[in-house]
Amino acid sequence: MPVPPIPPKNPQPLIHHGEPPVSRRRLYGLIGGAVAVFLLVFGFGLYRYNWHGGVTQLVTTVLPYPAAIVEGRIIRYSEYQDDVNVLQRFYEAERGRAAQGSVFPTEAEIKARVLDRLIKDQLAFVLADRYHVVVTSEDARSAYETTILDQSALGTSTGKAKAEAQAADTLDKMYGLRPSEFKNRVLHPFLVRQRLETAIQNDEALNAEKKKKAEAALAELKAGKAFKDVAMAYSEDTNVAATGGERGMIGRGLLAPDVEAAAFALKPGETSGVVKSPLGYHVLRVTDRQEINGQITRVQLEEILVRPIQIDDYLEAQKKTASITVFVH
Repeated sequence: MPVPPIPPKNPQPLIHHGEPPVSRRRLYGLIGGAVAVFLLVFGFGLYRYNWHGGVTQLVTTVLPYPAAIVEGRIIRYSEYQDDVNVLQRFYEAERGRAAQGSVFPTEAEIKARVLDRLIKDQLAFVLADRYHVVVTSEDARSAYETTILDQSALGTSTGKAKAEAQAADTLDKMYGLRPSEFKNRVLHPFLVRQRLETAIQNDEALNAEKKKKAEAALAELKAGKAFKDVAMAYSEDTNVAATGGERGMIGRGLLAPDVEAAAFALKPGETSGVVKSPLGYHVLRVTDRQEINGQITRVQLEEILVRPIQIDDYLEAQKKTASITVFVH
């Protein structure tokens, strides 16, 4: 008859590491389900019925509900709503100072403007990475001091402190923003766009069609067409309709350096080639000039200007092809 095995002394209970008891798993499931339901219900109310108020602000500050997703970059609902509140506050302050009959944007128009700006800011950040454009916190601080603070008060520490206090008070009354928020949410995106515009305008490949347009204008001038007619057809100067490209008698120091050098090198009746400057592509003709002691001091100038790509136009074009998902309305 077989002998039964002897049980070990002090037997240890079986332990299943990482596997909670059934009751605990059920509790976790209930909690997870409740959270999921809350997120779905809250999101539905947020996007469908535009919920707002203290609770909504608290929840959207903690949880990253998106207002939009631009090229994989999330614009948080809380950021969008904060900017809507800022703009509404600004217009409310302006109403108190505006003349009777002044027209202000509706709430829907304010929301559309804010969303458009935030989307373009994200597109600008994507392009800034591509063009290696960097804006630091020090850049924003410097811009704040030179554009916002009272320059006449910066000579002493007490004067600077007073200027900073006055600026902080103005930002709070007009926008409800602290200086640090103004630097991060207003000045930083502005400086990114400003530097990005320079990078875009210096991109010869991107502006190839603009240069070709200026070259086409030059070809027509060489073919004998009247300067005014060519200017009216090609120039992007906002005053060309009134001037026909006529700039008048121009002295030194009033033109971009490369444009001035080209203009003052021309003899009366001569036409330049295509001249590049930060303003765009220029075609110049000098019809007369003045000299003093053998030095040319002024030239009678005609000009065709083809502007480079502008940042706002470029970002608007990018919106049409970028991956953008909008959740708010």
